[in-house]
Amino acid sequence: MSQVLRRDAVRAIARGLGAAIALTLAGMLILAALVVWARLGDRALIMLNQALKIAAIGLGALIAVKPGGRRGLALGGCVGLVYIALGYGLTALSGLALVTARMLVIEMAMGLLLGSLFGALAANLPARRRATAR
Repeated sequence: MSQVLRRDAVRAIARGLGAAIALTLAGMLILAALVVWARLGDRALIMLNQALKIAAIGLGALIAVKPGGRRGLALGGCVGLVYIALGYGLTALSGLALVTARMLVIEMAMGLLLGSLFGALAANLPARRRATAR
């Protein structure tokens, strides 16, 4: 892989991760408000948190690959895997969460598979046409 392609791939993954993290932060603020005002139970909160992870990975893969893009499986999978790894890394730094090795492996596999799926879907979307100058 040439240096330019490698740099472009890293930039695409960084763009996708940025979008995924931004969506996660916004979603966490909304979830916090729902916990306070709607008095969500633990089960509902866990389900909404998982839905937020899936949406963040999907958005990140879409931004990284772009409609009609190339290497959707690889770029999307990297976005999903790194997103989950960063999340668990930050959780481990806090020292408050109890994370088992089994849970970590399942979540990382989920991130990789979902990112790959969303990346492949994004690559197969029709590319946007650019306006031509007349």
